[in-house]
Order: sequence, then structure tokens, then C-alpha cells
Amino acid sequence: MSTDAKFWDGIAEKYAAKPVGNVTAFERKKAITREHLRPSSTVLEIGCGTGSLALEMSPFAGHIHAMDVSSEMIRIANQKKQVQGVTNVTFRQGTLDGRAPYEPEHFDSAWAYSILHLVPDRRRTLKTIFDLLKPGGSFISSNVCLGSTWVPYGAIITVLRWFGKAPVVHVYDRETILREMREVGFVEIEEREVGAGGMVAFVVTKKPG
Repeated sequence: MSTDAKFWDGIAEKYAAKPVGNVTAFERKKAITREHLRPSSTVLEIGCGTGSLALEMSPFAGHIHAMDVSSEMIRIANQKKQVQGVTNVTFRQGTLDGRAPYEPEHFDSAWAYSILHLVPDRRRTLKTIFDLLKPGGSFISSNVCLGSTWVPYGAIITVLRWFGKAPVVHVYDRETILREMREVGFVEIEEREVGAGGMVAFVVTKKPG
């Protein structure tokens, strides 16, 4: 995951209070995600932020393990968990950069919402997710594909970073992320239309059974 923990710690409270930008698209993403859950499902969410997705999906899963690089994000997520009385979600600070803190083939499903453009080694992260899934397990990701537009986002983000206004962001297009998923072994790769705009590729795929 992103090593910019201090950046995310610094904006955690503001992030938690910010409303969802595209409610219709987010509702569609959640509906698709629920299609791949069972009452017994064990789920991994990477880049969980302040825990909104994991907590909302908790009634439809057995147990959700949600992780984020930011200790402040996790602190807020645990506060929300306590207030809501949720017992089947575990939040932890951490990343998948090194040795994964879970056993191989442990999860029925994995989620990566708006996080893969922040990881330092995307291919390694995809391979780790693949290894952590059980055979036949699903992987659902919402990918910010800044390379799928003419806007020079790389240069813009570089300037923002000079002023401490952005984390490290990796620019790639949708063809790249789909190819990388195929290369690590994912099959039945399907991009689903959710109404999130041309820069977002919402992808559902699976590990071979």
C-alpha cells in the first residue's frame, strides 16, 4: 500500500466527514459487491479508509478483515464499529507490501476500492491478493485509471506533492490494470458499468477454482 501514512493520518478526520461524491455509482458498486457475498464469506478489504464499506457490508458476510496504512483511519473505523455495534469486522493498520499478515487461500473475496493507484508495486499487490484468495474466490476492484484521459495528471500530482497536498499516485490506464490481472492469474475478468465516469474501471474477476 501507499507509504504516505502521515498524509492519510493528516486528512483522516476530513476524509471521514466528506460525503460520497457519486452516490449512484457507489450504490451500484456496493450492489455488485453484495452479489459475491454469502453469510459464511471471509473477506479481505485493502485500503479500507474509515471503514464505511466494510461496516455496511458486514450484515452480508461472515467476517471482514479490513486494513489501511493509516492509523488514524483505523482509529476512526474502530470508533464507528463500536457505535454501530458491529462484531464481524476486524480493522488493522497494515499493508500488503511485505509478507502478507494472513495465510494463503484464506479469503472467499477481496476488495480494493480506489487503492491500487496508490500502491508502490501494483503487480506484487495483485499477486498477493491472488494468493490470499481461495480457489474460485472473487476479487472486486474500483480502479482510478488516470492514464485513460488526456489530462496530465502525473505532472499535476507532482506539483500537489510539493505542497503536501497529495500522496504518491501511480498513473495507469484501464488496459494496463486488466492486463496485469490476467498476468498474475485472474480469470473471468469483467469490467462492470457503474456510472462512475471514464477514469474509473470497476472490475470483477476471480481466482480459478
